[in-house]
Amino acid sequence: MFSILAVLSLALADTTAPKPPIGVKLVETSLTQPDTGKTVSLIEAAKENPKAVLVFFLDSSCPVCQNYLVAIEKLAKSKADSGLKVVGINSRLTDSPKAILQHAKTMGLSFPVLQDPHGKLAARLGIDRVPCALVLDEGFTVRYRGRVDDQHTPGVSRAKPTTHELKDAVESVLAKEQVKTPWTATSGCLLTLEAEEKKSKGTITWSNRIASIVQNRCQECHRPGEAGPFSLLNPEDALGWAPMIREVIDNGRMPPWHAEAPRGYFANDRRLTDEERKDLLAWLDDGCPRGNPAEDPAPRKFVEGWRIGQPDRIITMNKEVKVPAQFGYGLMGMPYQYVPAGEAFTEDTWVTAVEAKPDQRAQIHHIIVYVVPAGQKFPQPRRGDPDTFGAAMLTAYVPGDEPVIYPAGMAKKIPKGSSLLFQMHYTPNGRAVTDRSSVGIKTSKTPPKHEVHTRAIPNQRIRIPANHPNFEVRSGSLFKKDAVILSFSPHMHLRGKDFEFLTRDSAGKLQSVARVPKYDFNWQESYHLRQPLKVPAGTRVECVAHYDNSKENPFNPDPSKEVRWGDMTWEEMMIGFLDYYHETGS
Repeated sequence: MFSILAVLSLALADTTAPKPPIGVKLVETSLTQPDTGKTVSLIEAAKENPKAVLVFFLDSSCPVCQNYLVAIEKLAKSKADSGLKVVGINSRLTDSPKAILQHAKTMGLSFPVLQDPHGKLAARLGIDRVPCALVLDEGFTVRYRGRVDDQHTPGVSRAKPTTHELKDAVESVLAKEQVKTPWTATSGCLLTLEAEEKKSKGTITWSNRIASIVQNRCQECHRPGEAGPFSLLNPEDALGWAPMIREVIDNGRMPPWHAEAPRGYFANDRRLTDEERKDLLAWLDDGCPRGNPAEDPAPRKFVEGWRIGQPDRIITMNKEVKVPAQFGYGLMGMPYQYVPAGEAFTEDTWVTAVEAKPDQRAQIHHIIVYVVPAGQKFPQPRRGDPDTFGAAMLTAYVPGDEPVIYPAGMAKKIPKGSSLLFQMHYTPNGRAVTDRSSVGIKTSKTPPKHEVHTRAIPNQRIRIPANHPNFEVRSGSLFKKDAVILSFSPHMHLRGKDFEFLTRDSAGKLQSVARVPKYDFNWQESYHLRQPLKVPAGTRVECVAHYDNSKENPFNPDPSKEVRWGDMTWEEMMIGFLDYYHETGS
């Protein structure tokens, strides 16, 4: 147990007073070594009479923690000769000693990571989110508490930080100088801190209500090996992340869904119903009562490996790609990697279902699988032909999106002689990996009733002025034959703000058919219509997008520069994708 020898009071009206635990002297500790189970003090863990100690509260799941570990490891090594010692502390209730050891090994941490049993130390020091850093002087008095810098927050990663609070604090303490900014707010993942067990006041339990909601709305991503940063397969998982779950449900960040439309308009609408949301929040506020395990619904069954079922053909990238632990552009990632996959198709192939499967899911922002015609190294659609502009795109993967399974009687054609090319957008996250992703396809031996096409509606002449907060860009495409639209998918980069698809009939009447009022580059969904949309010949599909190139956009790499079209994340794109088929003569 920690002995606090100096406790500073903070009057609520006095905003200039230092905030706890600034000035607290940490002498005795009761932390656990995850490998031996023995208790150890902070002084023992730091060793060798350091001139400064960086205590870094972390866990094995929070994306913000993982994004900062390379920087912490670099700081530990660069300041070691100056007398800095780094100690990691894991207060996450759901992280076992085995998980803590494995995480430290996987991330290549050179400093010790100790377990804070039941989160008691974090609770004592008022640390409710991770990551959180404390900088102690040689007398083990807290001189700084807060964030690393402003580069990473939930859902947002800048190209580089504009502040350096932790580094500045370390350098000040090593130099025995006053820390100019001793306290900053943290904005990572909320911790669940163990509290006294309270009696449930409600009737909603995991068994009788919540398990079924979580199965239907959360577990597709929140299970081992999928995009969610933590699992939600059992009530203990949910309890361990309860405050964070409540926060993201309350503010609408989860489940991820960005289109604006009445319920039932899109077949893949992920939004919670009003009743589901109310019951989940009530259960969380009631302390997450377990209920009777005998009443638990049967576990949801997932297709292991491929969500489309066993593919008829699996095509893997022809070479591995080494993804470094960190790249110069932060989470904007490496330059796109273009990797051929498989051999040329020896006959026309009709694809009824397709799924791009990432090998190293945590390090991949997206995959686009292109169909490259015979004799080409990269797809080159015929200029001015909208039916072939998007035809090069077979499928894509982004976190949270679903594989493509075409309705009965529909398929997409891969022409004889074509081959596949993977466009890989890697986002290094602190751990170096080697990736070799795949795509699986199901096929039909006979041509379908309707051939599915992908049309891309771009504006490649975009020029977004510097510092513009709401720049509008438009594009459009005319359908010369009757068609039926199946889905919409907007594509922009980090400055994308909103996107709308509209139809303009031959008489000039406009109608909005899909609107994304808050575009999110991290969740690029395809929106599948429950009732396919018939568009007569002469209909023009128009796209309207807005971009925020101002300093108010936290994703913006550099608001001072004009932005033009380009493949890379720090450039911009404006494309409206849609899948469709022609009513006759597909």
